[in-house]
Amino acid sequence: MAISSTTLDYSSSLREYMVSEKDYLSQHPEYDLVATGAIVFNKEGRLLLVQRAADEQAFPNLWIPGGKVDDTDETIVQAAVRELKEETGLEATRVVRKVSHFTFGDKRPGRPTKTWLKLVFEVEVQSTDDVVLDPIEHQEFVFASEEDIVNDVVGEARLRYISPANKAVKLEAFRVRREGMSSAQQGVA
Repeated sequence: MAISSTTLDYSSSLREYMVSEKDYLSQHPEYDLVATGAIVFNKEGRLLLVQRAADEQAFPNLWIPGGKVDDTDETIVQAAVRELKEETGLEATRVVRKVSHFTFGDKRPGRPTKTWLKLVFEVEVQSTDDVVLDPIEHQEFVFASEEDIVNDVVGEARLRYISPANKAVKLEAFRVRREGMSSAQQGVA
């Protein structure tokens, strides 16, 4: 599913990521592959998390939204929007900012290690009331507070991640959002 950059509002600070994966990697040879993630907050300031299906081959039962940038994605930012739509059914209206990034290695037996870069963006959506999961890929979603993330639990749901970096990104999202809101309020004053 192609997303046109003319219909998507995004911050000018994201221009670096309004390129294809191929173009980005040609400028950053230290990485082999790019993945994206989308951070979505609801009206109450809680963060959307999705849990992989129990029988999913890659990372079953873990709380990880996002995925690989596809060759068909016009840009990296649009890949994040596409992944969000595929995984949650949510329609992005604006990509607010890059929240964070981290790297990880893909160490499969008999293959050279690949270095992945995961770029995580805060995204605004039409409505957070319309989450629809693809049951083949995901089994549950929750909206979590910062305290929930810190404590690794939302209600009855225990939060388990692939790595500490995946949890750290969520906490970073709350921090970056607070700073962004504070800066916006100071600009109005």
